[in-house]
Amino acid sequence: MKKRVEIEIDDDLVQEAIRRFHLADTREAVHLALRTLLGESDPGDEQDDEYDEFSDLSAWQLRHDGS
Repeated sequence: MKKRVEIEIDDDLVQEAIRRFHLADTREAVHLALRTLLGESDPGDEQDDEYDEFSDLSAWQLRHDGS
């Protein structure tokens, strides 16, 4: 279930996450942060057939070579 909410968030932190993990926007940064915090690396168990661009959390991991 998705729900629209309004939150105050540190924009400097969001922009740094977007830069480091090559995210498209604030929504992606918050989504990635929540999934990572909750340790949900396999959202494929969800009943929702909608495409989930965050399914592979390893794709968002910062590599040691800086890319």
